[in-house]
Amino acid sequence: MKQPFKINYTKFGFLPYQVAWLQDNSQIKIYEKSRRIGMTYAQAFEDVIDAAIFGKYNVWFSSNNITNAREYIDYCKKYATALNAVVKSETQTELLDEADANTFVITFSNGRKITALSSSPNQLHGKGGKIVLDEFARRDNELEVWEAASPAALVWGYPIRIISTHRGKQSVFYSFIKRLERGELTWKHYRTTFIDAVRQGLADKALRKKCTTEEQDAYIDKIRKSVGDTYIWNQQFMCEPQDENETFITWPVLENAGRAELLPFEKLVECRELYGGLDVGRKTNFSFLWINEKVTSSLHITRYLYAIQGEAFTRQNDEIGDILFRLPNLRRLCIDSTGMGIGLTDFLQERFGTSRVEGVNFTATVKEIMAFRLKKCLEDQSCLIPAEREIYDDFQLIRQDITASGNIRLSAGTKNESHADRFWAAALALEAAAESPYVAPAVHVAQLNDKRTARLDKLFVGWSRDYK
Repeated sequence: MKQPFKINYTKFGFLPYQVAWLQDNSQIKIYEKSRRIGMTYAQAFEDVIDAAIFGKYNVWFSSNNITNAREYIDYCKKYATALNAVVKSETQTELLDEADANTFVITFSNGRKITALSSSPNQLHGKGGKIVLDEFARRDNELEVWEAASPAALVWGYPIRIISTHRGKQSVFYSFIKRLERGELTWKHYRTTFIDAVRQGLADKALRKKCTTEEQDAYIDKIRKSVGDTYIWNQQFMCEPQDENETFITWPVLENAGRAELLPFEKLVECRELYGGLDVGRKTNFSFLWINEKVTSSLHITRYLYAIQGEAFTRQNDEIGDILFRLPNLRRLCIDSTGMGIGLTDFLQERFGTSRVEGVNFTATVKEIMAFRLKKCLEDQSCLIPAEREIYDDFQLIRQDITASGNIRLSAGTKNESHADRFWAAALALEAAAESPYVAPAVHVAQLNDKRTARLDKLFVGWSRDYK
């Protein structure tokens, strides 16, 4: 449908990189972007124009979580008001096929709708209209979502918009970018880093003034320092995907599990069951005590953290012994009894008994079992940790390297005088609460042949090099 008038995008405050995206009417567009540069905000404007003003088609928006879906709909409502588009009705509907899946729907007077969905691929099957896949890489079901969404473009010629930050080099989103670079796809490809966005006016909007180059540099430096971790800065802000195979526990997993509320020590006596883990160190690495409350048989919540650094082991004996004495509900404490921890373990076992104080010999096999147990508990959120950047950084010191034979070998880096001490203390606390031995899943043996890639190749049969 021919547009009846030309839109002045700058009138609505869009920055040059947003305007370039909005002016492009290509059927399939993909955006490789930094976090928080306003691309979902711009996409909502395009969708309101297409559905409410030009009446081209219904829009189906799918994001990685319900919060993003609701935010997108709020943007659409704002633009509909600004453009004097008549909203006939607005509804929130619970889908019958998935009890926890909500949709947010805006219906315009011309009959067209904008619907924001959850990330479930089932909700995209059979949908006719424009498809918008927001934060596409930040899902665990990218391939299924693409299988559900792509026929709309391939068969019926509807537009598709793919917008995302990176999430490693194993994602389908990264595969799309590489196919574009090799010329296998002719979709329109956009890429904006955080620095690109700042140079094009993002700092002006954030600081509400016209910034000099020096002020832009200061703003970039401030954000860079607040992010802290180079891995996150490169991937989330500079559009440089990092190898997820190197990270044992991904950042989204840590964020989802970061909901624990720590308690003052005097409140710990009110907890039902406590279990602790102690990773032992003295000078180079500190001793770290991690205490979980076992709330139910399947939920462990971090309640107390205690670090000891630079103190003689006799002093550490006294401090840990005092904690055990004052917390009778601390049912079991597991200690790294390798090397320096042997003496501390013997002392505490002599005082409190071997059933309450257990020494754990950190062999490679034992560490692997404990690490995979902690990873699984974080992934299914049966172990909640504090939402603290220091803890996230420490947990991400654990790396997994794939050997030539396809096995995964765990290793730990060092940062801020920690050698993943918090990670191992947390793993020991889960070991203390364990009622039966944990069997590490078969996932610890890597498959060197990527079946997902072959499946994705099949999906692109029918997408010619000239398909736009």
